[in-house]
Amino acid sequence: MRVGACARRACALSAIFVLCACTRLGPHAASSTAARHPWTIPGVLRIADTRQPDNLNPMLSFGQVATDLSMFWAAYLFRWSDRSELIPELATQVPSQKNGGITPDGLTIVYHLRHGVTWQDGAPFGADDVIYSWQQVLNPRNNVQSRVGYDAVASIEKIDDLTLRVHLKKPFAPFVETFFAPADATYAILPKHLLSRFPQLNDAAYNNMPVGTGPFRVVSNEKDVEIRMIANQHYWRGPPKLAEIYFKIIPNDDTILTQFRTHEVDMRFAAPASQISALAREPGLRIYDIPFTSFESLDFNTARPVLSDARVRQALHYAIDVQRMGHALTHDRYLPAGSDQPPFLWAYDPNVKRYGYDPARAAALLDAAGWTLASDGVREKAGRRLTLTLVSATGAALGSAIDVIVQHAWKEIGVDVEIKQYPTDVLGGPAGIYRTGNFDVFFDSWSNGVDPDDSQIFRCDQRPPWGSNYFRFCDPALDRAEDAALAHYDRDTRKRAYDRIQKILADEDPIIVLWFDVRQDIANSDLRGYRPAHAVTTFWNPWEWSI
Repeated sequence: MRVGACARRACALSAIFVLCACTRLGPHAASSTAARHPWTIPGVLRIADTRQPDNLNPMLSFGQVATDLSMFWAAYLFRWSDRSELIPELATQVPSQKNGGITPDGLTIVYHLRHGVTWQDGAPFGADDVIYSWQQVLNPRNNVQSRVGYDAVASIEKIDDLTLRVHLKKPFAPFVETFFAPADATYAILPKHLLSRFPQLNDAAYNNMPVGTGPFRVVSNEKDVEIRMIANQHYWRGPPKLAEIYFKIIPNDDTILTQFRTHEVDMRFAAPASQISALAREPGLRIYDIPFTSFESLDFNTARPVLSDARVRQALHYAIDVQRMGHALTHDRYLPAGSDQPPFLWAYDPNVKRYGYDPARAAALLDAAGWTLASDGVREKAGRRLTLTLVSATGAALGSAIDVIVQHAWKEIGVDVEIKQYPTDVLGGPAGIYRTGNFDVFFDSWSNGVDPDDSQIFRCDQRPPWGSNYFRFCDPALDRAEDAALAHYDRDTRKRAYDRIQKILADEDPIIVLWFDVRQDIANSDLRGYRPAHAVTTFWNPWEWSI
């Protein structure tokens, strides 16, 4: 397992998910421990990214960037730390059967909320906000990513302003890790006093200028340009160490590279390998290698007639030399993937079917599916050419490179590929490309929660408009296995269910998981306190950061 030279020395990836991040310093970075760089602005952090959030409310956003940004302004019952453990935030204790927070039958969970927390407008936080936020997840008029886990709740009983008793309809194994916690669909708790007057939240101005209980306040949000946040002086942990954060939206990786060199930005997370190579010898920078529960993938719209045939999907998989691609594009800083589960998680099945590079087998599968080569080198069936539209995000170097490699690989087996790129908010919004199904294949990444459950992207009932199953894939046997994995708290039972799920996905192949990420973040080496986590988002502790 290759995860980069630094990671090989310092990290041990094991089945119990013990992970670490390591850092590499630019040639002059060490001297910055004594004095700040002249380009550092004390107390001000400038973050650059190509992604434009469709909105800042992760309950209604369809992009990972909204979750990342919510770590600054919003709060959750728990966060997930760099030590791979739940850290109480708005709750004071992680419920378990051992501490009495979960009843022996698994149907009742008690939450004790933190005293003295206020919303950024001064209103007190309490149990009513949690109940209201749960109701908004279930509100059918709200365009939420998923209701998985939240729809398992029969009722929530308010004991007092700081105590809740949640009653489940049936056992739901990852409930504590899902309910306003770092899940695959991570939802922040919302202020009832500001939003309860709205019948639905999709169009609320709040989504772009939110008020939270987190360490920073959003004070401006200029679309496609910049989001500015300042320290919340009334944060319950005490004022954060940073005074201001600028999240700069720069839609081109090369421009971000230039701004690092001119010292106009201080941080870039999940940087492409090309930037790491270009900046590795730049003075005053720190590079973080972070094994992460996110993967890069090519995803099929199985509702399209040509892609409804598993043989076609399998052929397209065999036609891609994933190992060579990973070597070229990540400089071997990736984790080879055999399924939707990372190889360091207990749910991973090492025996799952693998698709090696085999263009001859790919051609044979297309022949068997009735797609024969025409004189121009493109396959045809019943007078129709085998043409696919591949979509991805604009401005992202990795996606653009993968698009071209895949286009060439599929051309070699007789498939014509048209590449289309869109801004991330156009791809992922409620009326975006993914949800409307206006594509054949898309390249994207997926960041899972801290539990192996990712049923929101595979279950039949999670097809749009109800969820994030953008593959439009539906298999009753997979749904039954998902039900078993979610209904049992026993890990051995869950493991058998996840083995079945991985086998079905490997056989039906609605998704080509290319690899799991070893995320690489770049930061001004004057930044202190950044301890990236390995799931959901690396930004779990921004109140501790300083520069």
